Amino acid sequence: MTVRAVHHERGVALLTAMLIVSLVAIIGAGMLSQMNLALHRSGNIWQSEQAWWYAVGIENWLGKLLRQDAEFTDIDSLDEPWAQPVDYLPLDGGALQGQVIDLQGRFNLNNLSGSDADAAQEQLQRLVELVGDTDQVTARTIAASVRDWIDADINPTLPDGAEDDYYLGLSPAYRVANTQMSSASELRMVKGMTPALYAALAPYICALPEVTAINVNTAPAPVLATIAPELPPTTGESLVESRADEPWESVDAFLQDPALAGRQIDSGRLSVITNYFMATGQITVDRAQIQFFSVLERADNGAVRTVRHSTNVD
Repeated sequence: MTVRAVHHERGVALLTAMLIVSLVAIIGAGMLSQMNLALHRSGNIWQSEQAWWYAVGIENWLGKLLRQDAEFTDIDSLDEPWAQPVDYLPLDGGALQGQVIDLQGRFNLNNLSGSDADAAQEQLQRLVELVGDTDQVTARTIAASVRDWIDADINPTLPDGAEDDYYLGLSPAYRVANTQMSSASELRMVKGMTPALYAALAPYICALPEVTAINVNTAPAPVLATIAPELPPTTGESLVESRADEPWESVDAFLQDPALAGRQIDSGRLSVITNYFMATGQITVDRAQIQFFSVLERADNGAVRTVRHSTNVD
């Protein structure tokens, strides 16, 4: 073998060795990167799980708080401990912020499935008009369509309701639920609803598993302003001011308020106590953050159970 051939073979061997070293380095770097990614992923999963268990613990703590509240008071109002928001509460490895919302201070969309569905439909129409700042036809269409979404029949509520024949003509097509709403977010599927209208209505509506009365001690001004036909829009604000010093001890006391003088109002649709609450807020654990929503039911005997909970939207 010539000297030139020997040098050529040595050069090839050197290049091969360098290539192998490079490949090993690349593979090693890739494996290290994947390992770091896996470690971060598992860490995020663990932190998210930890945050979720914090949320479960908060549910249990709030259940105890609501039970104690039922033992010592006969009414529910916004000056009670459960109604005070938590701006910052340190936790092991993180922090919490949140609040408890009285869901019976909101309009229950499933009231349109009850025996007084006509009155509930009319109130929803008034609420859509007031809060959504929209026209009467749009508000009437939405209220009638909510009723059709919930009821079991296939006959549209005239003149503006909608059943399957309307929704199956949309793209994409879908059917009505024909049962109670499980979440107020279903309202976004109803005829006439828009993202802007839903955003305006969201703080004033809920979907509870039964027909419920409105708690006049916790309801915001727009809900109070729609409890009866032809109330001036400012009625709600006047009522909120009236209860600021002292909440009403009974529905009868509420109906005696000067802002309601001369009005015929169905007292059976009103209350000063609440059975349904929602705990909502944000839990942070290291890099992980979750939004939590927990609907709690407090029975007449004070027992509290979780109706549903999630980490996205109610």
